Amino acid sequence: MAGHQRLPSDMSLLRLQDKHVTKTVWEGNERLLRPRRHAIWIMNHADLVHPRVKAMMDGVGFGHLLTFSNIDINHHLVMALVERWRTETHTFHLPHGETTVTLEDVSVLLGLPIDGEPVTGFTNGDWVSMCRHLLGIIPPGNVVIGNTIRLSWLNNNFHQLPDDASENVVAHYARAHILTLIGSLLMPDTSGSRVHLMYLLLLDDLNNVSSYSWGSAVLACLYRALDHGINFNQDNIGGCMLLLQCWAWERIKCISPSLPPLSAEDIASGLGYPLAKRWSRALSQRQHQPTSSVSLIRSMLDQLQSKQFIWCPYTEDDIAALIIGEVSCVCRAVVPLICFATVEFHQADRVMRQFGFRQTIPTDPLNLDQLHKEDMRGRTERYWPQYHERWIVLWNDRHNRLIQGVQFNGNGHLRDTTTYMQWYINHTIRYISLPQQTSDED
Repeated sequence: MAGHQRLPSDMSLLRLQDKHVTKTVWEGNERLLRPRRHAIWIMNHADLVHPRVKAMMDGVGFGHLLTFSNIDINHHLVMALVERWRTETHTFHLPHGETTVTLEDVSVLLGLPIDGEPVTGFTNGDWVSMCRHLLGIIPPGNVVIGNTIRLSWLNNNFHQLPDDASENVVAHYARAHILTLIGSLLMPDTSGSRVHLMYLLLLDDLNNVSSYSWGSAVLACLYRALDHGINFNQDNIGGCMLLLQCWAWERIKCISPSLPPLSAEDIASGLGYPLAKRWSRALSQRQHQPTSSVSLIRSMLDQLQSKQFIWCPYTEDDIAALIIGEVSCVCRAVVPLICFATVEFHQADRVMRQFGFRQTIPTDPLNLDQLHKEDMRGRTERYWPQYHERWIVLWNDRHNRLIQGVQFNGNGHLRDTTTYMQWYINHTIRYISLPQQTSDED
C-alpha cells in the first residue's frame, strides 16, 4: 500500500521535511489555511472605470485585469496544493513527477509581461510627497502605515474620474488603480488590506511601466507565499491565488469545474484571453466544483491518473487558438525571480515536460534558505538592486539560460520504471493521504 509512512530511501532532496505541514498532517492534525485578499476589488466596478483611465492602463499593460470577474478562491484546493509544495525545489510533488507554476502560466493566464527589467528599487522614501506627486492627494495619517497604504482608501478616493480631469489627473487615477490591483489581486500580502508604496515609485513614469517584468514579480511573490504556507502554524496565505487556482484547473482535470464553451462572439469580444478570464466566467455562472474538502482533494491528487494531468495545456488546439501573441522564450529560463526583497528561483529544468521536453534527472536545486530570510522588516533603507546584484546579473542573462531538450511524443507521462521516475520515487513523497484514504495502487 502507498501509505503515508512510506518515505523515500534518500531524503536529501526533502531536507526541510521536519518543518513541512505534511509532518503534522500525518500525525492526524488538520489546519485551516485561508487566502488573504482585499474584499474590495475594482474589478467589481470595472464598468465604472472611466474610459480614459482604462485606456491609460491598457497602454502600460494592466488594463485587461479590470475585465476579470471577482471569483472565490477554493481554500480547500489551496491547502491541498500547499501540502504538495516543496520549498527546496519550488515545485509541487505529485505522483507522476514535479510540476510548478511557471512564467508561461503567468503570461497566458494573467496576460502580464514576463520579459523585462526586474521589479526592484528603493523601499523607503517621503511617502507624503510621493503620494502628492503621483496620486495628486495627501492621504490622512491613518491611511499610510509604515511603508504601506490602505487599499480601501485607494478604492474609495479614486472611484470616479472628474469630467474635466487633465491628463495628469487621469495618470493619478491609473496609478491608484494599478496599485490596488497589485495589492488585492497580483501580490497581496497576508494583511489583505494594505499595499506597499514601493510599487508606486515604479509607476512614476507610466511610459516606462511596461518595461518591467511584472509577471516574474508576481510569480516570485506566489512562490514566497507557498514557502510560508508549508508551515503548519500559518493560518493565512498571500500571493496571487487566482493564478494558482487557474493553473491547477488548466492541468488537473479531475478537480476542474465545468468550463462553458466560448462562442465566436465571446472570443471576438475578449472573453477568452487572458485564459484566467475563462475560469472567472465559469465560476460567475456557479459551475459545480468537485472539490469540497481538503481530504477529498488530497485523495484525488494521491490517486491522480496519467490522463487526468495535462503537461502542455496551452498547445491544445482549442486553447492555443485563444492565445494572443507569442509567449516569450523567457518562460523556460532557469533564473531568479525578483521582487524587491524577495528572490525565488524559476526551476524550469525540473518541469521540462511542461515545455514539451522529456524530463531528465535535474541537478540539485540551490539552497536558498538564507534568501528566504530576507524581507523588508528592519531593512527599509536597503537598496535592493545593489544588495541582490548577483541575482539580477543572472536575470539579465535570462535569454542564455533557456532549457533545451528532446521533445516527447504522446502526453508526456513516464512509467515508474523509467530513469527519471526511479530517481523521483527515491527522492520525494508521492502520497499525502492518511492510509485509509490512499489508493492501493502504486
